[in-house]
Amino acid sequence: MESIRPPWLAATLRRVDHWISWGVAGLAIGLALGANSVAVWLVAIGMFAFLAYLSAHGPARRATEGALFAAGPVFMVAWIVGFIIRGIVSETLL
Repeated sequence: MESIRPPWLAATLRRVDHWISWGVAGLAIGLALGANSVAVWLVAIGMFAFLAYLSAHGPARRATEGALFAAGPVFMVAWIVGFIIRGIVSETLL
């Protein structure tokens, strides 16, 4: 039996249920905070959220497993790209 969700919750879950959303979150953390301790804590929380995200989806299906598992690495790489961009921009402006 499928659970009934309010429309706003279903729309929010559809947005979170895409690897691009995870990448945008990682990039935002990297650009805003760089590689300081607060950013590392947020990334650690994000990686635990990724594990919860995986467990909420249950067993992987062949058609969706690539996009499902891409979210975590995309989140991490986007954070790294974000703090690299932050470092380059701050060095060129100083």
